[in-house]
Amino acid sequence: MPQFKVAYTVAAATALLAVAGCGPKAAKTEAAAESTAPLGAVPPNLWRVDVMDGDKVTDTIDICADKDTQAGFIRPAPSVDGKECVRVDDAVETADTYSVRCRVGDQLYRAGSSVTGDQAKDFTVDMAVTRQDEKAPMYEQVRHYTLQGACPAGWRVGDSGKPGATTVTDGVTGQPRALEPAKGE
Repeated sequence: MPQFKVAYTVAAATALLAVAGCGPKAAKTEAAAESTAPLGAVPPNLWRVDVMDGDKVTDTIDICADKDTQAGFIRPAPSVDGKECVRVDDAVETADTYSVRCRVGDQLYRAGSSVTGDQAKDFTVDMAVTRQDEKAPMYEQVRHYTLQGACPAGWRVGDSGKPGATTVTDGVTGQPRALEPAKGE
């Protein structure tokens, strides 16, 4: 049975592993983002991601996401047995759905998702990856996203960690990084 990992694409066609918290996204400290952001820019926010099995939460992670990263939450970008699934067509996308065909070796897949809820604060993404020669999906997952507020001090865009963790996975390197304790602790 192939091993699947599903990442999310961001607007610039780069991959960001939202749940794993790694990707090539340029990191900024919260202070740097505030001081260099254009007027009216939306600061990054902390999102809670619950992986669901029916009504049961099977895993939870927080991710610091800017607008581009958040837009990628609904765009699955699968890899199969560690090999990236390379797009063969342009994606078909609406406000609530995303679908793309991709290839690993000589095998075609379709990756798709649908969204329910308010993408500004509380929404669910149902995703599936299907081999083009099969009827049923080979991989399915449901993720529930809930806006938590501003990213905590020390978190950078793309960083992720378990709720309340003192270590995050760096969004640039994919490596764990200890957070500095808040002043006065």
